[in-house]
Formats: sequence, structure tokens, C-alpha cells
Amino acid sequence: MPESEVSRLAALRGDIVAELSAIAHEFPGWHPWVSSGGRWWATRLGAQPTDPPEWWAITVDADDADKLRKAIAEQERLANPVGTR
Repeated sequence: MPESEVSRLAALRGDIVAELSAIAHEFPGWHPWVSSGGRWWATRLGAQPTDPPEWWAITVDADDADKLRKAIAEQERLANPVGTR
């Protein structure tokens, strides 16, 4: 593999790691990762409710980091509706 390609891949990996770190910081109750297929995922940390609502997801996935943020945010919004905090 040419050195320029190795450098490009290393930079891309660094960008992904930075995004994952940012998402974990933004949503401390979630563990984000990227699969070998390039799909973005996040799993809830902590105990699962014994009888979760139908909308409740232990894991969400998305095509990219921004869409993953939106998926997690939607789960958080549903879990904490306005006026119940």
C-alpha cells in the first residue's frame, strides 16, 4: 500500500476515533462504535428496564456520526419528555 494511502487511512481512523469520543461525551449513557462495515452504532450503558416501552432501544444504528447523534437524541427525548424532568 502506498505511503500516502496509509497516511490517509490513519487520518480517517483518527477522525472516527475523535467523533466516537465526542459522541460518548455528549451522551454519557451510551457506548458508540463503528462496525467493520462502516455502520455507526451505540448501545445503552447500565441496567435495562424490566418492562421497557415499545420505543425503547438498547442499541441504535445509523449511516454516519450525525445520524447516530440524532438516533440517540431521539431515544433520550422519548425517555425524558419535556415537563417530566
